[in-house]
Amino acid sequence: MYDLGDPVPLSITIRDSDGVPADAGSVTLTITLPDGTNTVIGPIASTSPGVYDHDYATVQAGRHVVRWVATGANASAYTDAFDVQPADGGAFISLADTKHHLKKTTDEDDEDLRWFITAACGAIKDRMGHVAPQTVVADLSARRGVIVLPERPVISIVSVVKLPGGEAVPEADALAGTPGYKLKNSEGVLLVPAWWGDVRVTWRAGRSPIPQNFRLAGLELVAHLWRGSQHNQAGGRPALGDSDSTFASVRPFAMPYRVMELLGLKKDQERDEPLVG
Repeated sequence: MYDLGDPVPLSITIRDSDGVPADAGSVTLTITLPDGTNTVIGPIASTSPGVYDHDYATVQAGRHVVRWVATGANASAYTDAFDVQPADGGAFISLADTKHHLKKTTDEDDEDLRWFITAACGAIKDRMGHVAPQTVVADLSARRGVIVLPERPVISIVSVVKLPGGEAVPEADALAGTPGYKLKNSEGVLLVPAWWGDVRVTWRAGRSPIPQNFRLAGLELVAHLWRGSQHNQAGGRPALGDSDSTFASVRPFAMPYRVMELLGLKKDQERDEPLVG
């Protein structure tokens, strides 16, 4: 997993018809960035026979497509991809807390654990809305004086401006009789004067402070996913009872009951069936 700003080591080995590493006539590297623009690098000189390397300094978060093209002698092409995490990826538990929860004392699994943390926090966000506070900007239209902000829960409104033109509007002040916007609740119901049309709203979505049950749910979900990904000493799947519970081990859901209960989610009726045997 690469963070925004990380250099990404890219490499390709060109081979001749006998499968032996050999230089090509010319090698270029094209990187398609997440915004669709291309960065073309080359021609690139080989570092050893047939081996071409380039360290790419990332400037955008998202999926990058890598395209190597060799022309002339030993012509060939190769396409790959890599992902770059944004500077604030929305994780709400730390690597240190995760290692403590898993009782890990070495750093050999740190990079893998960071990926699991991102995945677990993302899964919880998908079900519960934003957890870690994030700044969100969206152009929205008022309907009869009501705007429902699409990303929730809402902590606070940063600004509201009219479109077009960008005229800033104040928060409503009933005592002073000042018309403006009013955040009705954390579910994102924003009240505005009925005659308003299109506006650009900037707000903070998430939870502040982050509830401890959400933190524990994140740690438990990472632990559940991590243990489920590991093989036992016999080279097979994790043994029964090694995961969250006997029930979770027999029926390995991606999000076990105790994580859902910590988040306040109701159990699926199908999953309430009694175990046989």
